[in-house]
Amino acid sequence: MEINYEEIKLLENINLIDIREHYLYERGHIKNAINIPLRVLRTMPEKYLSFDKTYYFICETGVNSKRLSTILNNKGYHTYSIKNGYEK
Repeated sequence: MEINYEEIKLLENINLIDIREHYLYERGHIKNAINIPLRVLRTMPEKYLSFDKTYYFICETGVNSKRLSTILNNKGYHTYSIKNGYEK
């Protein structure tokens, strides 16, 4: 599932996860986003995610977050990818 950045701004208390590498996250990120790199979430989602919560993923362009969201939704997680990513 996808959502655009403008829709994210209207939501409160969301679980926003920036899946870019840490050095990109440090260069700039959305306020309140936590950083868990894609490679970590893809291999160990159970360490960071719960099946009873909703998560919103953001990456640089939206491609990796969309792929990860699809994979994790197929495993039973409830996730959204932010369209066009951080570059908007």
